[in-house]
Amino acid sequence: MGKLKVVVDRTLCEGIGVCVPEAPKYIVLDKRHKAVIVKPGDNIEELFAKVSELKRQEAILDLTIDEEEDIFRAAEACPVKAIFIYDPETGEQLYP
Repeated sequence: MGKLKVVVDRTLCEGIGVCVPEAPKYIVLDKRHKAVIVKPGDNIEELFAKVSELKRQEAILDLTIDEEEDIFRAAEACPVKAIFIYDPETGEQLYP
């Protein structure tokens, strides 16, 4: 398993939702139709309340190779490029 830091810029996100089918285990839309990063075991309602006023949500995810590919596909699918991916150890921006 590898780690990725995933950031959603909620000011850029337009709630189009094409990211969700690419990584449904880790990305959902909240009630305002903004992308939210979900970790396994998160309580969705509590998470939605926590991120509702944030401009950026960040999460470090432990992922399998297939899940990493899903996250990159989700970020690539976003037409407004609101999903950013970083190496959590070096801080290097991996996408976009």
